[in-house]
Amino acid sequence: MAGLEVLIESLRQAGFMLVLLWLLTLSIVYGILSHVGIPKSKTVQGVIAIAVSFLVLLAAAAGPAAVFVSNLVTAGIVIVFGLLLVVIFFEFLGVQRPEVFGKHPKFFGIALIVLLILIFIGAGGLGILNIPSIQITTPIVAILFFLVVMAVAVWVMMKETKSA
Repeated sequence: MAGLEVLIESLRQAGFMLVLLWLLTLSIVYGILSHVGIPKSKTVQGVIAIAVSFLVLLAAAAGPAAVFVSNLVTAGIVIVFGLLLVVIFFEFLGVQRPEVFGKHPKFFGIALIVLLILIFIGAGGLGILNIPSIQITTPIVAILFFLVVMAVAVWVMMKETKSA
């Protein structure tokens, strides 16, 4: 029996009660929305259920989980706002946009995954997972920036070589 008690205590310390609360709220809200049929779309029902369950989680866990979710939402809003500004800027300049997403779906998928991982790390997700934090200093950012610039330059040169 001692093994079961140790397991339960480990789960409690890891925050399993919060995960259980989130799952319970998600299933109840999704079930009610599905039963009532408002809204008609299953996707919208799922998004509403996820949003409500995160709000309940935020209210229940006013500790590190609330800070993490708050930072995550803030970072997401800032990035979406920045992307909207870029789109508005390009529309203002009258740039004709080709179907870039359709031409390079793997590239944008990888870029989106990297962006989501960076948002997770920046919001403090490593602290929740008990992973030592990564100290990203200005020299590291500069090195990463120049590596990206070099990779793009090599990609452009290789692209021009293939088309020539």
